[in-house]
Amino acid sequence: MSIHRYESWGRTRRPKNVNGATSTAAITLTATDGSAPTGSTAGYSTENQRFLHLVMRDTSNTDEDTSVSVYVYHHAAAQWSLLLVPLAQAGSSATNPSSAYAGATFLAERDQYQALILDIAGSDRVAFVADNADAVSVYAACSTF
Repeated sequence: MSIHRYESWGRTRRPKNVNGATSTAAITLTATDGSAPTGSTAGYSTENQRFLHLVMRDTSNTDEDTSVSVYVYHHAAAQWSLLLVPLAQAGSSATNPSSAYAGATFLAERDQYQALILDIAGSDRVAFVADNADAVSVYAACSTF
């Protein structure tokens, strides 16, 4: 008796680690110098999922927190860009649309796990840049819901 395994991308009922369906490994940071990733194969495939789930922890022995920036890649434009997240809830009275968003750069706090869920609708790949890659553990997963 054969077992059919779906190979196509699509909806997932639970977050799927970007390292693979059964992986629980931390992701590899693309760059540590603050620069955007380069090339169409950098980072991780999102498999056209809508949400990015991040869990971060600063594992250093210093009091300085480590910043992690999230970059997204769009095949249609063949460009990497810093992910923008809304600063205000829907219905904001901001007159300048660009002032309603900020770059997705987060501080991983020492000895604390932080969980974030970010909307990455339409992004084909994600990559992560930290100011100190040796001082942070980042786990990333994608989901449809």
